[in-house]
Amino acid sequence: MTIFQKLIITASCYFFSMTLQSQSLRHTSANVKQEKLPALKDWFLYTGNWQNDPQLYVREFGKGRDTVIMLHGGWGGEHSELVSAVSDLENQFHFIFYDQRGSLRSPFPDSLISFDQHIEDVERLRKELNIDKLNIVGHSMGAVLASAYAKKYPANIRQLILLAPAPLKSPIPADEKNLAEQEYAATQQFLNRPEVTRELEKYNLLRKTPELSSREETIKYRIDLFKRMLYDIRKWPEMMGGRAIYKANVFGLTAKTYPATGWNFVKEFKSQSYPVSIITGDHDFLDFGNGLVKKWVSEAPRTRLSIIKNAGHILWVDQPKEFVKQLASHLKR
Repeated sequence: MTIFQKLIITASCYFFSMTLQSQSLRHTSANVKQEKLPALKDWFLYTGNWQNDPQLYVREFGKGRDTVIMLHGGWGGEHSELVSAVSDLENQFHFIFYDQRGSLRSPFPDSLISFDQHIEDVERLRKELNIDKLNIVGHSMGAVLASAYAKKYPANIRQLILLAPAPLKSPIPADEKNLAEQEYAATQQFLNRPEVTRELEKYNLLRKTPELSSREETIKYRIDLFKRMLYDIRKWPEMMGGRAIYKANVFGLTAKTYPATGWNFVKEFKSQSYPVSIITGDHDFLDFGNGLVKKWVSEAPRTRLSIIKNAGHILWVDQPKEFVKQLASHLKR
């Protein structure tokens, strides 16, 4: 056998061996089943290119089958207080929270913060989760965001639940403006209730000297802030955050980009078939006495309304048991 013949045989054997290996690899790959992605407590939702573009911080909580998207208030607020609000429903629902663009854990440049982009972020989240129809719970301005998303994407809504909603009409009609002014007077009286002064005096926070410590200033700040948000000011120690954690500039940036024609989400609710619920407190500073929300419900009668007594804007802190009961009831609607 010549050297040339030996080389031909060797090459043939090599290529035959490589062909068998290739076939074996393809066979093995076809039989390998990709594992389901592990559950994550938190992750990041990209808004363009994963490496170069800003991302939204997303947090998951709960083991239930039905997924619920939770939209925090603000604009410029953050999601964490809503986690504690639904902690007792962990085994009944699967909750998705996220910090809206520009908020604490989702920093964005000012140029990318707008009303429309907030709406599109909800749609990005829906697509990422691969959910056809969303259960959305929105608190305060989060209720406005939920309503705006529902207006643009009505086919993607299973149901809306609005917690202590910010105005669902903008600009406010003349008849509602008069009602709002009456409620404002009652709110101012509520803010000056003696319980607030007693709470400040309890810790000697009204003194002129000596200078308040940083911890004392924090307590004074929180009592002054949450006298507006809570019915029972004695529950202020349950609250956290504020100050630099709240990104106030996001509110202004978003408000500048509101639609020129405003909105009337109540009219929208009347024309759609998806269920809408409102849960609010009877001492909510945005609608003190609930005159506005009662009028909205009268205009869109399919809207289900629950008013929790002795509760303010952060109703789950004032009345946690009743809040959980009402929210669970509405979600199971």
